[in-house]
Order: sequence, then structure tokens, then C-alpha cells
Amino acid sequence: MSTATASAPAPAADAGCVDCGVCMSVRNWEGPDARELLEHLVRSRVEDALRERGMELADPRTIPLGVSARHIHLSSEHTQALFGPGTTLEPMRYLLQPGEFATERTVSVVSPAGRVLERVRILGPERLRTQIELSRTDAIALRMNIPMRNSGDLDDTHAVTLVGSHGVVRTDGVIRAARHIHCSPEEAAAFGLENGDEVAVRIPGPEGLTFLSVLVRTQPGHKLIVHLDTDDANAAGVSCVTHGVVLV
Repeated sequence: MSTATASAPAPAADAGCVDCGVCMSVRNWEGPDARELLEHLVRSRVEDALRERGMELADPRTIPLGVSARHIHLSSEHTQALFGPGTTLEPMRYLLQPGEFATERTVSVVSPAGRVLERVRILGPERLRTQIELSRTDAIALRMNIPMRNSGDLDDTHAVTLVGSHGVVRTDGVIRAARHIHCSPEEAAAFGLENGDEVAVRIPGPEGLTFLSVLVRTQPGHKLIVHLDTDDANAAGVSCVTHGVVLV
């Protein structure tokens, strides 16, 4: 009996697929892990299409994944101080959630140790309080011990200096954002969940992991997605086609 194994299929002639690497990471497409990954990818695409058409799913097991790179939400006061009086945050690119957008504006983040992160993106719209969301890798680079917090939980957080094109501000509000799911109340209900629940999310694939204590955050009109930071996403081999599986 032959011991040869099937090789990975050639990637499609499409820049996104060539850059992805999920297919190329599977060396034996006859093994059980590869079969599970293929079934997961097909199921996730079918479920996405059904959701987009407003159709109910009998077993909504999969959930899209979003990778949240370092970014900053500014207060109005800090927007003016960093970029000049009269400055308003304008969309460069709209994000998945309604009303949220990336701007062209960036700042440098300077830690108390004098370490610097350049060109950290500003997201809009403005918030009542400035919130700076970094990863553990960023924290190591800055020589800071940054707490993992839910969005908005900013009391007793460390301060950094933000350097903009017009001015400089020193502010607290530096966190590592806890893993969370954005969704509408209806989407949460489809999983048997509600706002404030915590679930586990399994990431299939050759580098797959299960993330615990993922907070469910519901808001009318929000779109279903899990937010992971870059460290979590890289550890689990998350790519443009990866979906998670919610374990309730």
C-alpha cells in the first residue's frame, strides 16, 4: 500500500489567497485534522452567506474573526491638543461596526521608560475618555506592564505620552483589550447568549487554540465578530478565511 500523501492544493491566482498560507500550512490533506479544517472553512462560508441574507441557522457554530491591531480612541479634548484647534476626526476607512472608522491620523506613544511606538492609528468617532489599546508585545517593547481590561474600564491604568502633529498630551487609559464578541442582541440569542456572558472560542486549524473567557458585548445594529489582538491571532494562525467556533 502506498504511503504517499496528498500535497497541498495550489493557491488561487489571487493576491489575498497567495498571501494567506492556510492551505499551504496543511501538508497531509488525507489526515483527520485537514478534513476538520476543510469542513470548518466550507461551513463558515455557508453560514456567513445565510447570515448576510437574514436567514436563521439551526446550528450557528461558527463566528467570524477580526484582528484588532494597536489603536487609540481619543477624547475631543485630546484630539484638539494633538492635532490643533478645530480638528475633527474624518473617516479614511469605515470599519465593520456601524459608525466606527479608521482615520488618517496617527500619533507616537512614549512610555515612562522613554520607549516609543510610532504611527499608532487613531479610530473614530471620539469618546468621552481616551483609550489606548495595545498588545502584550507592544507592552514588552514599551517596558510596561499593561493590564488586560474590558473596553471602558480605564481606572487605575498607566499613563503614557502621546505625540501628535500639533502637540503633546500625557494620559492614562492604556490597556490590553480583553477578548470579546461584538454582536446584536438577536445574534447573541441565536447562540443562546446575552450581553455580559462569557464563552470559549475554538480556532480550528494546524495552529488552532481555544480562547477562554471571551466576553459577549451586544448592541443593536452591531455585526457578529470576535475581536482578538495581534498576539492572539498570530498564536492561533488566524488568517483571512479563519472562523472560530463558539463553545457555550
